[in-house]
Order: sequence, then C-alpha cells, then structure tokens
Amino acid sequence: MTCRVLIGILCCLLSATRLDAQVWRVVHPVLSHTIVINPNEPRKLYIGNWANQLLRSNDMGKSWYTVEMGDLGVPNAITSVGVSRADTGVILAGGYFFDGIKRSSNGGATFERALNDSNNAKMWFISEAIVEDPSQPGTWYAARGSQNNGIWKSTDNGTTWDSISAIQTSLTSRLCTITIRPDSTNIMYVGAKGGMIFRSSDRGVTWNRVPVIGDRFSIISDDSEIPKIVFSPREPLTGYAVVAITLETRIKGNGGVLKTTNGGGSWDRIGFADTSFWAVDVRERNGKDEVFIGGFRINNTATVIKGDGFVYRSPDGGATWSQVTDIPWGKNELDDTIRNVWVIRCDEVSKRVYFATTPGLYVYEDELSSVAVSDTPASLHARYDNGTIVFTEASDMAGNTTLSVFNVLGECLHGISLSPGSQEVHLPTPLARGRYILRVANSFQAQTTTICVH
Repeated sequence: MTCRVLIGILCCLLSATRLDAQVWRVVHPVLSHTIVINPNEPRKLYIGNWANQLLRSNDMGKSWYTVEMGDLGVPNAITSVGVSRADTGVILAGGYFFDGIKRSSNGGATFERALNDSNNAKMWFISEAIVEDPSQPGTWYAARGSQNNGIWKSTDNGTTWDSISAIQTSLTSRLCTITIRPDSTNIMYVGAKGGMIFRSSDRGVTWNRVPVIGDRFSIISDDSEIPKIVFSPREPLTGYAVVAITLETRIKGNGGVLKTTNGGGSWDRIGFADTSFWAVDVRERNGKDEVFIGGFRINNTATVIKGDGFVYRSPDGGATWSQVTDIPWGKNELDDTIRNVWVIRCDEVSKRVYFATTPGLYVYEDELSSVAVSDTPASLHARYDNGTIVFTEASDMAGNTTLSVFNVLGECLHGISLSPGSQEVHLPTPLARGRYILRVANSFQAQTTTICVH
C-alpha cells in the first residue's frame, strides 16, 4: 500500500476535514481565561474558568467536565495553566486572585497545593505566567504578579518550588507573563506593568530591562501592561508582544502591538497605537508569520478604551492587518457580553486557532486545519526514544501489519512492516523535533496516536 493511499485512509479514519473557507465557531460558551492543549493528545483541552474551576475535555470540546479546585464562592480567575511534556498527567494552575500554584498528577481529575506564600501573602500568576522549559520537560518557571516580583523555579515537574530571583519593585509593580525563547532556553522574558519587558540570559537568575519603542527605556504608560510575549516558530529571533491599557485617562500613545527582530533585545510598536490588547499568538503559514491578536478593556461598563471585540490577523508578520468581523459573539454562563480575548492558542498539530474569551472558547479553522486528530481515545500508546518508536503495550494485530509515521502536514515519512507483538521499531532516519501521527494497521483494523519529539 502506498503512502498516498495511507494518507487518504488516515484522514478518513480520523475524520479530518479540509475547509474551503475560514470558519469561526463557539466550542464552549463559558468564561475562558486560558486554553491549553495536551501536547501529546490534542483532543484533550483545558479551560481556565473562574471561582476555582478548571474545565477539561477529552474529545476536542464536544463534552466538558468541571474540576473544582477549592471554594466556589471566591472571585478568582484561572489564567495560567500548563500541561507537562514530560508527563501529560501533570497539570499546573494559577491565576488572578488565585493564590499560589496547584498541581494535578492525574490529568486534571484532582488538584493539590504545590506552592503558596509562607506568610499567606497574595501569590498571583496573572497572564500565562507559568511555563515549562521546552529543552528540559519537567522544569518550570513562574513569574509572581503580586506582593513582590519573584521568579520561581521547579525541577521536579511542579512538585516543589524555589525562589530564584526577583525584579525590583521600584521598576515595576507587577509581573504579568513569562516566556522562554525556544531556540535558546537560557534566554527568557517577562512582561510587566508600565509597558516594560525584562530579559534574562541565565535562566531567570538575573534580569535586565530592554528597550521598548525604539532604543528608549521610557515607559509607554505607567498603567499599561505587557500580558503576552511570543516568538515565531519560523524565525526564533522574531517575537511579538501586546500592550494592554487599563486607565481611560492614559490612552494616547499607549497600547498597540510590539515586534522584535533581534531576539528580544529591543521592541518596536508596529501598529495599533491607542488600542488595548491582551492576547497574541503566531503560526507559520506559506513561509511567513501569521499573527493573531485579541483586544481587551478593563471591565464591563461603557468605556472609551478601544479593544472590546477587536480581533485582527496579519498574514505577513505584522506588515498588514485585517480585522476579523465574523466571530459569532454571544454571552457566557454569567451573562457577560464583553468581548475580551484573554488567550490565543495556535495548535501545531490540528492547525486550529483557539481563542479563550469572556463569552466563551472559540475556534478558527481554515484550509490549514486538515491534519487528522482523533475524536476517540487513542488505542495505541507509544513514545519516541533516540530514533526508535517504543510501544508501551504490544499491538495485538496479526498478519501483514504496517507502522506509518506522518508529520503534521499529513505526509508519510516512514512505512515499516511489523512483526506480531513488536514493541520497538528502529526508524531508518531519526525524527526532527515536532509532533507526529503514528498508525499501525492491517487489512482489517487500525490504531493511531500522536507522539512529540523534543
């Protein structure tokens, strides 16, 4: 059987659909402060909700389960959630008015406290402020957004934490987000209050402020915040950040979208001055950066701050922008209708783009969203180890059985005949870093799963 035929069978088995046009739809109409995708099983989604509630789905949003992590009467927001690449059963959660960090070791079924302040002081992690080191899965960093600007580190997959540094409170009163540059994980960035960005070149031990808006260190506005920083998967020296406006009296010259082309050494505003944004993400498309940004305003009352419902897309790294106007905005379980976009997540596998917003979780699908992702639990369990596919459980298939390895574009990279009960398969050439779809099939049945190569 040829790889071309296998691709067709794979797409049929996994219900992949190639869309001829852009499609926006609501996945779940609940308050969504963040959206996280299981790195090895992209059908598993997690939403940071409010009042100590995390929502999880095992079927790409068709059904949802609520996990209560504490008292439901508190007004907190779960804004920082991470799923470990070392063990996807480990999930970490923190947030705004959500003191400390809680940890699950069973895929989000239950959570326990992993970090809190010894003096019971506020310990918030504001906007995607808990991140895993992509070069060392199981090592995490967190940027504290209250009381002090502490940077915390865990080397045992979030079980225990140590304070490794702090950014002076005389410079900024709040840390909002932390990002690790994937091509050089010694280098990380923190976005902070006052429109400030700080850089560490030694894995968070020391920090220096970098220029924002040309070569100046002047504050964009002392009310502004940098809630999200991302780097291009195509060109790691290129990054994007957004600026949020919080005061109606501080609009002029504030806000906008920032870009760096020197690895974060300096940042320039490339558009949308006087406009407030909270979310940004980027994916590669046609050899360019496709950038999505989402707007924000401070509350649900009338305001002159521009940002509510603003969603823009750039196909060329921010050179040109078009506004997205066909999102089916609605209201959430609290009857909120403010259209704040809190997190944008570009999924590398399904090529979907998720938007976590106040009215709910939305998904954007286009012609790229053609990669197969199973809606049913994986019947095959495997991992990649230095050029070898290792099956956790031996396949019970008999007869002429074939292992096929596909990349996220649906291209067949390997087709290898298997002996009954095979548990290890050595590939002719090693796999590059990324995600892959495995299919073990004979004439009567097929089993599929995804693996991630670090």
